[in-house]
Amino acid sequence: MAWLKIMFCILFVKSCTSWHSPENGATCKPGSCGENDQMCECLLTIEHRLTMMTTNPPMLVRPYNGSLYLYNDTNHRFPLSDEKVAGVITGDGYGSRLVIAINGKFPGPTIEAYEDQTMIIHVRNLMHTDSTTIHWHGMHQKGTPESDGVAFISQNPILPGKTFTYKFTAQPHGSSFYHAHIGDQRSMGLYGGFIIYPKDKFSSQPQVGFTVLLQDWNHDDEPETLYQRMINGVYDLSKNTLIEPTQSVDGANFSRFHMHSALINGKGRYYTGYNDRYNRKTFTHNNAPLETFEIQYSYSHRFRVISAATLYPFRVYVQGHRELNIRASDGFEIVRGTGNNSRDLIVESFIIHPGERFDFTLNANQDRGTYLLVAESIEDLSKKTPPEYHAAEAIIRYKGTSSTYPNKDSSAHSRCTSSTPCVTFNCPYLYYPNYDNRLCITFDEANSNERLSKFKEVQIADETLFFNFAFPGELGNTPGSVNGHQFISPTSPILTNEKDLTTHCRNTDCGEDKICNCTYNVELSSDRVYQFVLTNLGNGRGWSHPVHLHGHYFYVMKMGFGRYNKVSGKFLTSTTDIECIGSKNYCNSARWANITWTNADNSIPGLQLNYPPEKDTIIIPTGGYVIIRFKANNPGAWFFHCHIDLHNTNGMGMVLLESKDKYPHKDLSSGGDSSGKRSYHIIFLFTFLGLAFSLA
Repeated sequence: MAWLKIMFCILFVKSCTSWHSPENGATCKPGSCGENDQMCECLLTIEHRLTMMTTNPPMLVRPYNGSLYLYNDTNHRFPLSDEKVAGVITGDGYGSRLVIAINGKFPGPTIEAYEDQTMIIHVRNLMHTDSTTIHWHGMHQKGTPESDGVAFISQNPILPGKTFTYKFTAQPHGSSFYHAHIGDQRSMGLYGGFIIYPKDKFSSQPQVGFTVLLQDWNHDDEPETLYQRMINGVYDLSKNTLIEPTQSVDGANFSRFHMHSALINGKGRYYTGYNDRYNRKTFTHNNAPLETFEIQYSYSHRFRVISAATLYPFRVYVQGHRELNIRASDGFEIVRGTGNNSRDLIVESFIIHPGERFDFTLNANQDRGTYLLVAESIEDLSKKTPPEYHAAEAIIRYKGTSSTYPNKDSSAHSRCTSSTPCVTFNCPYLYYPNYDNRLCITFDEANSNERLSKFKEVQIADETLFFNFAFPGELGNTPGSVNGHQFISPTSPILTNEKDLTTHCRNTDCGEDKICNCTYNVELSSDRVYQFVLTNLGNGRGWSHPVHLHGHYFYVMKMGFGRYNKVSGKFLTSTTDIECIGSKNYCNSARWANITWTNADNSIPGLQLNYPPEKDTIIIPTGGYVIIRFKANNPGAWFFHCHIDLHNTNGMGMVLLESKDKYPHKDLSSGGDSSGKRSYHIIFLFTFLGLAFSLA
C-alpha cells in the first residue's frame, strides 16, 4: 500500500510534513536547506505574545545588571537560568507589552538557505482576530509573483486560523528579511532574518556571520494606534503637552512616532536622562539583557545588519573599532571605485534606513575585551528636555574574555577630530555640523563588486518616468502620495483580479494641482530599460523616504541633493536640477530643468555608468532626487513604496504592472487558505481510492 501513501502525499502536502515547529523546535525541515539540498522547507507560526513574561508558568520578570529576575525577587538573589531567559521576549525590558511572535520568538527565527534553492514556506496564522501576509523582502520572485506576499496586490490576506504556503526560488543571494505586509504589523515584531548564501563563495570574504536585526521601539502603542497618532499627534498625558516630532541634523522631519528605545534581535535597554548639577547630560538605563556576539582575536567577522525599523534611520558603529569594511548593500557586493582603482569601502560608521541591509566585516584586532555594537538614531535630540538617548546596542565580546555588562559608550565623539574626521557612509544629506568632525559619503559614490553585474544592460534608457514621494496638498489634507496619488488598496489581488478594480485613478480627480485617492498603477512594457527619477520635492517635501521596489533590483545611477549650509549642515533649498510643473508646487509632475538632459539621458552630469551599485531600497533625500535604472524582465504586479510603515499605510505607494501579457497564470487559493483546493483533492482522492479498491 506504499503507493497509496505516495498518492496521499501528493494530494495533501501538508499532511506529509514529517516535522512540526513547536516554540523550541526546528523552524525548517531536517534534511532541507543544506548546501547540497534542492529544497528548503520551513514552517512559521504567527501568534501574539507578551514581553517580559516567562512561560509554563507565566510570570512577570524584571531586568537587573543584564539578567532577568522574577518580579517578586526584589533583592535580585535568583537570576533566571539561560534556558528560562531564552523563552522570555524582553524587548527593552520596560513593562510588558503585546508583540507578534513567530514560532514563539521575537523577532522571528532567521532562515538560512542557498542560492537557487526552491523555498517552500508554510505560514500559519494563529492570531485571534488579525489577518496577515508575509513579504520576502529582497527576493525577486521571478516567475512566482503570487508569492510576493503583499496584501491585495499579490494575494488575499491569511485569515486567522488559516495557513498559506509560499513557494519561490531563493534569488538573489545576500542579506534579506521577511516581514508582514499588511498595515503596520512589522512594528509589533512580525519580521525575521532571511539569509541566502551565494554560489560564488567570494573566497576572500567570510559569508557565515552574525545577523543584526534593528527596530525602533515604542512602549505603548500597537499598529493602529501608532498610525492614528501619526495623523493626530502624540501627547505626554503626564504633562498635558504635545510631543513635537524630531528632526535629523540637516533639519529634515521625522513623522510622529515616538521612539523610546531601539532593539537588536529583539533586545535593548531603556535610557532615562537628566541634567546633573553642572548641567551635563547624564543617562541611566534599566539594565536589560542585550544580544551578545562572540568574536575571535585576529579573525575577520561578517555582520549582516538589517533594518526592520518602523520609521527611524540609525548610524551604526562599533565601539573601539574605527574601521568597518562595507561589503554589501541589500545583498549586492559593493566597493569604492572600479578596475585598478577599486578599493575596499572603509568607514567609521554607516547609516541604515528602514528596509535597507548592509553587510560589513570587522577585523578583531583591538585589545581583547567587551565592546558595544551601537546603532544610534540620527535624530537631533540636543534640545530635548529632559535629555533622551535612542540607540540599539549589542555586546561584542572577544572569545576567552570574562563576561561583563557594559554601560553606554562615552567615547563615540572623542575619536572624531578635525585632523582625523570620521567617515560615515550612506548619508541622506551632504554634511554634518562642523563640530561633529564627520564626513559624509553618499550611496552613489560606491560601485558594484558583483562578478556577474549586468550594468551594461542599462547604459541606455528607453524611457524616463518621474515619481514624487512626498506629502503635498493644502493644510489639513496632506496625505502620503506618489505624484499626488494617495494609494487606495484594492479589495482583491490586482495581480489576478485587475478586472474587479473599482478604485481607478481618473484624470478628472488627479492632476498637477490635485490630490486624489485611488489605486495608482503604471504599466511597464517587457524588456524595456526604465529610468526612474525618484524625487522628494514641492510643498510636500521635508521628510526623507526610503523607497523599496518589489520584484527587482535596480542600479543607482546618481543621487541629487539640494543646497546645504556647509558649517551647520542644515538644508537650505531644494535642487535646481528639476522643475516642478503646476501652479501649487505639489510637484505631481516634473521634468529636467535643463532640456539637454531630456534629449539625451546620458548627458546628465554625474551619472554612474560604469559598475553602478545594485540595490532594492534607496533613500530619497529631502529636496533631492535619485536616478535608478532597471530592465523590465520580470512579469508581475510589483508594489513600489516608501518603506516607512506609517507613510506606506498613509498612501505613499503604487503598483507597477509589468508585462501584463506575460503574467504566469496560476490557480491561487483565496483568503490565504488551501481549503478550496483541498475539497477538490478530497473528491479526487476518494474517487481514486474507490476505483483502486474496486480493481483490487
